[in-house]
Amino acid sequence: MNNKIITIFLAIGALIVLVFGIDIIRNRSNQEKEFDFSGITRPILYEQSPRTGPSSAKITIYEYADFNCPSCKAQSADLNRAIEKYKSSVRLVWKDFPFLSASSKQAAIAARCAKAQEKFWEYHDWLFNNQNILSDAAFESGAQLFGLNTLAFTQCLQDDTIENLVEQDFREGQALGIDSTPTIVIGDVGLVGVSSYQDLEAAIINELSK
Repeated sequence: MNNKIITIFLAIGALIVLVFGIDIIRNRSNQEKEFDFSGITRPILYEQSPRTGPSSAKITIYEYADFNCPSCKAQSADLNRAIEKYKSSVRLVWKDFPFLSASSKQAAIAARCAKAQEKFWEYHDWLFNNQNILSDAAFESGAQLFGLNTLAFTQCLQDDTIENLVEQDFREGQALGIDSTPTIVIGDVGLVGVSSYQDLEAAIINELSK
């Protein structure tokens, strides 16, 4: 009888360890993962890609995000802080990954239209700060706020070429295995979800050391 009891307890203990082990692995995989670039060489820096930082930067960071994503908004402060600290060595490239709602894609198109008038990053911040009101009317209001040519902006919103650029980024993200936002790609490492400043800095330092 005692041997049976011991066996049962050992089995229960092993099951508990297995369950917790799987949970730990799952949580870790939600934060950081090595990307398989077999289907695509790397994230691609297109001529039309929104970016900030020197073209001579040693590191190019790619941020896949959705303007409707609260976590993407939350990520901005620490990401901007890291970019600012290493601004001579790092550039940031924005990648559209609109998947949360129909207005996500329209917001991405609107930001691209602001980029056409050299106001992408200002409009980018405005979209994040106005996630609760994103609509066609709001996009027009944002254009007026930043002094954009509203006629050109409105025409741009209907331009299939701009929509294709947004879809190009989205398909690229899918090819990389990205399925949530924000996802930040630094070298061969993808940081998934809201990453701390410390994690971002560690990834940058690691890449700079190569």
